[in-house]
Amino acid sequence: MVQIIYSHYNDDREFVHRRLTTDRFEKASDIIDQYPYQHEADMFEELGSGGGLEFLLGDLKGQHAHYHFIPVEADKGILDLSIVAKKGVFNLLGRKALIRHFYLVTPDTARTQIQELFEHSVEFLYEKHRPFKS
Repeated sequence: MVQIIYSHYNDDREFVHRRLTTDRFEKASDIIDQYPYQHEADMFEELGSGGGLEFLLGDLKGQHAHYHFIPVEADKGILDLSIVAKKGVFNLLGRKALIRHFYLVTPDTARTQIQELFEHSVEFLYEKHRPFKS
């Protein structure tokens, strides 16, 4: 199951925050398609703050993979991925974690990356994205 958390300004300039859990990529894809990118970029320019979309496989307190997509233009956003495959002792020794920045991507590129959460395990995603593979 993937938790989807997204927030944006509505037409009344009210900040709306939504959260749902699904195992269907189609639901995540619909949310990506329907997100008000242009309106959110305009509100960010005006107010200096804005919303975004988060997709979480697992639990932030334990093993997880987490995509964060922040719209910055009508057709582009910043995409980041953080993975914790193993917490480690004192959150340090033996820890298996990474952060990957995709920088400026289109919603379609973000959708392709986010689809991984619905198809693979956290451990698989860690191995796929980790740098310096032997």
